[in-house]
Amino acid sequence: MDLTTGATHFRIDCHVMRRIIAVLLLLFSAGPALGQVTFSPIPLAFPQIAIGGDEAGQNYVTLIQIINNNSATITGRISLFADNGAPLSASFDGQNPQSTLDVTLASGEARQIRLTLAGVITAGWLQAVYSPSEASTTVILQFRSGTTLLSEVGVDPFFGTFGATDFAVETNTGLNTGIAIANPSPATGFVLARLWDPATGAALANTVITLSPNGHIARFLTELFPDALNISQIRAKVSLDSCSSSTCSFAGGGMLATAIRLNGDQFTTIPVAEREDGEQTRVLPQVAFGGPAGGINMKTVLYLTTNVTTGVFGTAAIFDNDGNPLVASADGAAPASSITFTVSGNRVTRIVLSGDATLRSGWIRLTLSGNVHLVTNAIFQTFNGTNLVSEASVLESLSIKNGLIYVKSQSGAANVGIALANHEPSSNTISVDLFDRRGFVLAHRDISLNPNGHFAQFVTEIFPQLATEPDFDGALFIHSPTSFSALALRLSGDKVATLPVWAEGMFRPSITNMRITRTQRTVPAEVSFEIDLTDFDSDIAVSGSTSVAAIVLLDFGNSGSDSGDITIDGTALVNRATGTLSATFRPPRVTGAIPAGFQAVLYILLFDSLGNSSNVVAVSFRF
Repeated sequence: MDLTTGATHFRIDCHVMRRIIAVLLLLFSAGPALGQVTFSPIPLAFPQIAIGGDEAGQNYVTLIQIINNNSATITGRISLFADNGAPLSASFDGQNPQSTLDVTLASGEARQIRLTLAGVITAGWLQAVYSPSEASTTVILQFRSGTTLLSEVGVDPFFGTFGATDFAVETNTGLNTGIAIANPSPATGFVLARLWDPATGAALANTVITLSPNGHIARFLTELFPDALNISQIRAKVSLDSCSSSTCSFAGGGMLATAIRLNGDQFTTIPVAEREDGEQTRVLPQVAFGGPAGGINMKTVLYLTTNVTTGVFGTAAIFDNDGNPLVASADGAAPASSITFTVSGNRVTRIVLSGDATLRSGWIRLTLSGNVHLVTNAIFQTFNGTNLVSEASVLESLSIKNGLIYVKSQSGAANVGIALANHEPSSNTISVDLFDRRGFVLAHRDISLNPNGHFAQFVTEIFPQLATEPDFDGALFIHSPTSFSALALRLSGDKVATLPVWAEGMFRPSITNMRITRTQRTVPAEVSFEIDLTDFDSDIAVSGSTSVAAIVLLDFGNSGSDSGDITIDGTALVNRATGTLSATFRPPRVTGAIPAGFQAVLYILLFDSLGNSSNVVAVSFRF
């Protein structure tokens, strides 16, 4: 983009911004007032909640679990929306019904909130907006008969809308898939839903879904496509594409979405991810199969979905806890530790992994034909004999170095398990810290994994002192200098649900203030600034690692924006909980002098020595 004032020429080249910066620009489209320091309110959204029903019969309860993993007190507002976009009233922790709840959590505090409703079963969606930074938040849907839990699922959070997604669906006798979509925009939204023919890979049926501002829809597959061939017994791909109008001629807008699989009276979430090509190697950090035919036994069902018209092929290698090959039977074939698979274009491949009379667990590494589009998810099925007891579904896991999980354990009633996979060729030691509901460290343990090693235990096994706690709320922080993959499962009675692993740690650094100290208009353009920080675990910089990584963005309004990574000298904050850092940013794409008095907004996000991100702060100034 060009800006010309007299003889002065100033240009910023257009480029693809980091996703987090794009979200910030949406949040601050108007920009703060001149000289004002603004803290970014971060919205999180969950595209499905369910509440209400007969208290003595079938009913739904939604649980909200929050960990304030910032080095500052946060405030937040939880808002509920109905299908038509109007506020949805519910009871928060037994209070009188209301559509919003304001919450305040001290640093490290963990809290669970229970949503209920007297009356008919009602679906909707939930948004939580926190300041000065987001908090680790989980939503769990419970399906009950009276007070008896029949099934529960975890719903993944979204930081922003996405444009398109693909996922596997299946229907059969007693089996169906529900699709929930929310429109968090103040404008009407449109979504093209398509069902793809499992025989040919061509579009079999389609429908355009219209969503009111802040609207929501939840429909079973058989309701969305009632006239599609073999709709009552099908295994196929569904695609969702956000549209700019009801004709769906062009992409536009944005959506939130999830899918829920109903198998008898058992629900499990089918996680939904934005459509994009992925890495050649994928990891599922937990797989379980086998067990006595007359007792508790398990199967793992893999669903592989692609929109590549020519299809995708690859191999799935299974490893045990020690990193050795682990054999399983794929669709009844002879046991093997390496399984080849093919997914035809625009279709779904299902692989059922089973074992012998011994229950075994491990992890799976999928190696594909290239960096291609493939959605990989697994469903863990628990049986008592031949009766299905529970299902839980997970997507492939990203590599992380930090992970945070809400822990709820009740003696004999509730527990949380974690699975860790070391996909690296060398050994990896992963540290596990247990925090109570006030954010105090209760216990620590280091877990060593061999190359290709695996670990899966409940928190009451990792920390046996929890087994005697009648009711515990807190957080589990897992971290390592070397990347690993992780997932979490919540056990309530004999029901299993997946929990999101928040890819951040506890006590993230908090920027409390920022000042512009100097500007330079001529090439190279420069902005110098100071930031005041609080970091309760004193690891923004440590001995031997005094450099602090940061992302800086300059917003020049209609003239564009420029961003870059910088390194800040963190010596002033080595092993300190508070302090001030100074830095200078040179926008790399400014190629001419900036006009005198030109206004801009500086945004900054930085990372501590463990890679945890801070809140985002903005300040407006003139050159």
